[in-house]
Amino acid sequence: MAVINNVFTGALGVIKVNGQPVGLMRNVRVNESFRRVPVRGLGAIVPLEAPVTEWAGTLSCSFWEIDYTSSGIPDAILRAVGISNAVSQIASGNNTPNFEDNLVLNVTGVEIDIYKKATDTVDSVTGLITPKLTPYAIVGRCLIESDNVNLDEGNISGRDQTFQYLDPIVFPLGA
Repeated sequence: MAVINNVFTGALGVIKVNGQPVGLMRNVRVNESFRRVPVRGLGAIVPLEAPVTEWAGTLSCSFWEIDYTSSGIPDAILRAVGISNAVSQIASGNNTPNFEDNLVLNVTGVEIDIYKKATDTVDSVTGLITPKLTPYAIVGRCLIESDNVNLDEGNISGRDQTFQYLDPIVFPLGA
């Protein structure tokens, strides 16, 4: 019997951060861009080659909004630092957790794992399918760049986040 590879739809996708599924997610968009610079010789206007000189990765995602503290990518921004303690006061001797230091000193970001549901086994008696998760892409060292909340009259509220990620998506040889 031939294996049919169906398209990857949202209903088949599962997003995990630190091993925990992220709920109420509307979409994820992963973008890698490559900068090429044309190389020309003296007296030529047509490029002879265009080597890659820069790579950049961005990830954006949207969520249905429930409340400010529980939506979005977990631990992308650590906001639970106390009341009126947003600005770093370490120079004055007050070494307490604060928003500014948590944002500035977070150089590891979060890892966002994208999985695709697939059939593992089919019960021969009931015909019920047991699913499994197969890795689709692992997006590492995602550092947040924006966090937006959208409240519209007559619509479900939403939240959008964008990230810059530092590791290209790669796969083991033979995968």
